[in-house]
Amino acid sequence: MIRTAEPVSATPTRLRAAVGVAVAGALLTAVAPALGVVDASAPPAFTAWPLLALLALLPAALAALFLSRGQELTAAAALVAPAVFAVGRLLNDLQLVVGPIDASRPELLRPTSLLPPTPTAGVWLLLAGHVLLIAAGVGAMATLGAEPDVRSERASFVLPATAGIVAGIGLFTVPFTSSDALVQARGPFDSPTLPMVGGLLVTLAAPALAVLAASATTNEARKGGLLGLAAVLLTFALPPIATAVAADGIGPAVGPFLVLGAALALAWPQGAAKVGTEKDKEEVHDVELPGPRRLHVIAGALGLVAAAAAVAGATTDHLVFPAGLTAPTDYAARLLWPAAIAIAVLAAALMVKAAVRPAFIVATATVPLAAGGALDAVFAATELSAQPGAGVWFTVASVAAGAAAAGTAALAGAVERDEVGIAKAEPPLPLIAGTMIAALLAVGAFALPVLRASDYVPIGAFGLGVGSWGLLVALVAAVVAAAIALKARPDRGAALLLGAAVVTGVRALEYPLTAARAAGAVPGPGLWLAAAATAAFLISAALRTAR
Repeated sequence: MIRTAEPVSATPTRLRAAVGVAVAGALLTAVAPALGVVDASAPPAFTAWPLLALLALLPAALAALFLSRGQELTAAAALVAPAVFAVGRLLNDLQLVVGPIDASRPELLRPTSLLPPTPTAGVWLLLAGHVLLIAAGVGAMATLGAEPDVRSERASFVLPATAGIVAGIGLFTVPFTSSDALVQARGPFDSPTLPMVGGLLVTLAAPALAVLAASATTNEARKGGLLGLAAVLLTFALPPIATAVAADGIGPAVGPFLVLGAALALAWPQGAAKVGTEKDKEEVHDVELPGPRRLHVIAGALGLVAAAAAVAGATTDHLVFPAGLTAPTDYAARLLWPAAIAIAVLAAALMVKAAVRPAFIVATATVPLAAGGALDAVFAATELSAQPGAGVWFTVASVAAGAAAAGTAALAGAVERDEVGIAKAEPPLPLIAGTMIAALLAVGAFALPVLRASDYVPIGAFGLGVGSWGLLVALVAAVVAAAIALKARPDRGAALLLGAAVVTGVRALEYPLTAARAAGAVPGPGLWLAAAATAAFLISAALRTAR
């Protein structure tokens, strides 16, 4: 009896082809730096091609490994992030063709003069590799398709979403610092058109892909998506760090370390809880904590103390000058007023309504935001002849009391969750989109100045000064609140987003309150982004409560 062969599924064949194309693209991008992308007049800052080759091969190698083990969905999902990021890389690397001297890629070339180097065959291999990776990703997406939710476990959503936002922040900043006039340290907004568009694309892609991978309908696709994204992020994090270590005149920046941390978080094995079950509660507690009601009162009282200290800091002198010298107007301390008002209102509300707690916790970040600028001005002035005044100690006390209030409120939340349990729901796509937009606008609001003037140097969120730490704390509070709000209960999620709106709103108030500090001050891009982020957070809060 003659048996007919069973039909072969087209899906494995298509996926094998996609993985093969990805491997070919990875090989091209690995070989290109070894051959050189420009002539010998601008050699790399150090021998970077072994590291670049290893990083280029890693995502495709992951996909090939999963495919060899029969994990088809995992292999397909692992190719998505390399394809999306390849679009941004393609735009970035086209700058090597149109204007290599403005490319700011010391791992590939370091100009030694103002004469532009000539692109070589290596750059075309690099571009061809990106095109093949994009094609491989398109083929892999066809394999993924629309899968039913067959997960037997519910894995964490907050960690990948937060890691994606942190990666976006890191990709938005400058990758290194430079004292070499021919090697310019540039972020996306400071770059020529092609790298600017490519940089913004990869900045947006990091949180978007993290959220999509974390919300995949199968555990296999989730695993592949997160590991593929982590592998790609390593290609953005490690070369700048290695360049800062190996090359003279080039130093490290915060951004690559944020991207590296995000990559490790995405690749970290995450525990999951069985669907339909709850964790057994401990019958015996070693430490007896106060109830949520009492903790809310304590947190509210500490919040009122923080607000009062901030008011005292805003109304007393931060600097004491020698006799005969007139103290300048302390414009930076004015931002303590809106922070104090916001904290006081929310602290009073927390004492009577527990639902305010998430907004209160996030809004406490306005205290270090305001205090950072005021204290930064004090540190700058004390290097001359001024001495710290009473306002400094009130301001420091407001930060300490605000931190204690936030910690107490967070403890109250933990006790409440232990008593009533955790109810989670999958966030709708409009909420995810609105919240991600708000978080990304917040990144720009804190990374870019809210005012500009010819003789004014704004404080950056990614520096090492006191003011930078205040900006960074506020930024982290806003983006983490956005990530957690997607999985929190609707009322708690809305409160988190309202708290984030308070933080970005205080940031926007910096311009009208402090613009007089510099002659000819005009609004900076951070002002408009802060206003837009505030509106986006408010809209997202409304969406979170919609049924």
